[in-house]
Formats: sequence, structure tokens, C-alpha cells
Amino acid sequence: MRYQKMIMCLLVVGKINFGVANAQDTLKLNYKQAEAILLKENITLMSAHYDVEIAQAQAMQAKAWNNLYLNWNQDLYSVERNEYFNQNNQRLVQVDYNFSIAGKYTNTVRLAKVNTELNELMLQDVVRSLIFELGQTFNSLNALQKKQVVYQEVLTKYRNMIAAGQKQLEVGAIAGNEVVRLRSEQIALETVALDNTNQIIDVMSELRKLLAMKPGTYLQTENEIVVKETPLVLTDLYAMGADFRPDYKLADKQITYSEINLKLQKSIAFPDVTVGYQPHDKGSNYVRPYTGLVVEFELPTFNRNKGNIKAASSGIRQAELEKKMKGNELDNEINSAYIQWLNTQVCLANYTDAFMKSVEELNYNANLNYNKKNISLLAFIDLQRIYLENKLQFIELSSLYQQSGIRLNFTVGKEVVNQ
Repeated sequence: MRYQKMIMCLLVVGKINFGVANAQDTLKLNYKQAEAILLKENITLMSAHYDVEIAQAQAMQAKAWNNLYLNWNQDLYSVERNEYFNQNNQRLVQVDYNFSIAGKYTNTVRLAKVNTELNELMLQDVVRSLIFELGQTFNSLNALQKKQVVYQEVLTKYRNMIAAGQKQLEVGAIAGNEVVRLRSEQIALETVALDNTNQIIDVMSELRKLLAMKPGTYLQTENEIVVKETPLVLTDLYAMGADFRPDYKLADKQITYSEINLKLQKSIAFPDVTVGYQPHDKGSNYVRPYTGLVVEFELPTFNRNKGNIKAASSGIRQAELEKKMKGNELDNEINSAYIQWLNTQVCLANYTDAFMKSVEELNYNANLNYNKKNISLLAFIDLQRIYLENKLQFIELSSLYQQSGIRLNFTVGKEVVNQ
């Protein structure tokens, strides 16, 4: 009787539902579909596009020529005639234009163009980083959801066996401690499954934020492991990184920007020339009306822009060092990602189709043998643990392989491992 009360209590506790998709719309999507949504809907990415548009607008503005200046001068008050605003006494019209010399206009336009290219590369790097984050998040969620399926499979098996054991216990066919032992395994597994469910909730929230989705959608990921057959050559990956990594190309382009900026600062040392034309001047010159030419320019006596020229020169050397540092960083990141990808590929090769089939058969036979009383309860529980451990390890290793491939793609700047 004591065992029966204990079993009933445990069965009530066992009604916890680990599903997280209840009362939610379910959206099934694979990685490529998620990537397409990211590129279209991600708010960070959309915001980064405006940086490019701003740089393009600034480049357009840099191409604009200076405006003409119109000067109008007239008599305000004549003491002799005691008159106000009489332009017949004196008036002057002058048109001025400021000419930039020594290549200031050309270098400003070139600098604005390179700045646009820098912003385009920064946008590419934002895309690269977001795709990396998406891949990590998507595959983490996929692994957690696959684990949850395994947990539910084993939990369902325990629940069915406990229900059958309860009926046998009522007629005295089995001892109560067997049902308690099964229920103990179920509770332990439910605790692990609950933690996995909470992780699914957290990771799915991160994925929805990346895809700009509201919390009412349950994302069911679909992703198959594709092991790359063609070997990758490390030296080729180094070359690809230099060609495709936007952050490395950004460091290289920064040198060009600094070189043009030095030319611009040197040209700024030469003063602009303002040329003015006076088509009409009445009353303020010895010849009436008077037509004249005005030439104005700054005398570079105190300010020759030396400080900015020196800063621009130092900027070139700094950009060259940063490119060198970025190149070393690139090679080391690719090397590390490549080795990790190879290692996980080797380990994943141990989980052959034949091996996973034997694990499934072991689990199936364990059920049959326990029902036929060919094996003890402890032997059955041990076989369930072996089955659960192998299935979870395979899922975990598959996820690690996917994650290492995502990281390798990120470090190279190009998809060399399919996702």
C-alpha cells in the first residue's frame, strides 16, 4: 500500500509537459531560409546600409563646385544730400568665385570616394559577423531541439513502462521497488530535459531577435549534416582570406585613404584664390562707372598646415602596421579554425551509419528482453543510459562539426564548408 501511494504521487508529478511550442505558431525553416530572412529583415543590417548611403551622399557633395558670391554695395546715407538708400549716389556690384588650387578639389573627391568604399567594406563585415552569429545560434537551437526529441523518446518509454508496471503492481505481479526505480530514472531525466527546454527558450529568443521576429513564433529548425568530401588546402584558405575578408581589405583600403589624405593636407597648405569681377561701380571710384577685377588669396605666413601634414604622414605608417597585424591575425584565425574543423570531422567519422543502427537495435532489443524478463531492471536501465549517451554525443558532435564549419567560413570570409 505504501508503494502504491508513492507511485500515484510520482505519476502526478510526472505530468509535467516539456513542450515549448504550445499555443504558438510553428515556423519550420532550414539554415538557408533563416539566412535569407536575416539579410532582408535584420534591423542592425538595415541600419548599416544607411552608413553606405551617407558616404555616397558625402561623395556626391564633394564633387560639387563652389558657389558664386554676389556682393551688392550701395549708399546708406548721404550727409551732403541728407538722403537714405539712394543708390544713384553710389552702388557697386561684384561677383566672386573661389578657386581651389594644388589639387584640393581632386583629392577631396578621391578621399570621399575611398570613404564610400570603406563604408561598403564595413557593411560587408557587418553581414559576415551577422551570418556567423546566425549560424552559431541556429545550429545551437537545432542541436537542442534534436536532444529534446531523444529525451522525449526515452521519457515516453519510461512513462509507458511505469503505467504497465502500475497495473502489474496492483495484481502483485511485480515488486513496488521496480516501479519506484523506473520513476526515479524518469524524474532524473525530466530534470535534464527541463534544463534543455529552458536553453531552447533562450536560444530561440536570440534567433528571433536576429530574424526580427516577434515572440509568438516557435521556430522549428531543420538542418542536415553534410560532411565535406573534398579536402581543403590550408595555403589556399590563407589566400582566400586575403581576397575575401572584408576586415582585411578594410585595413588595406585604409592605407589608400591615409595616402590620399596626406596629399589633401599638403594641398591645403596652398591658399585658395578668390577672383572677383566688378561689372559696375558707381560713386566709389575715380572713374564712374567703374569696371574692375579683384584677386584675393591668403598669405601662408603663420599657418602652413604642418601639423595636419605630419598627422596624415603618421596615419599612413599606422595603417600599414594595422594591415600587417590584421594579416597575422587572419592567418592565425584560419589556421585555428581549420584544425578544429579537421578534428571534429575525424571524430564525427566514428559515428557511422552502421554504428548508429547498432545503437538503435540495442535499444530495441533491450525493450524486448526486459518485457520478456530476459534481463533485469538494472540491466535495462543501463542499456537505456548507453542509448541516451550515444545519441546525445552524436548530436553534440554533429553540432560541433557544424559550428567549426561556420567558424571556418567566418575566418576565411567565404563559404568553404556548406551549411
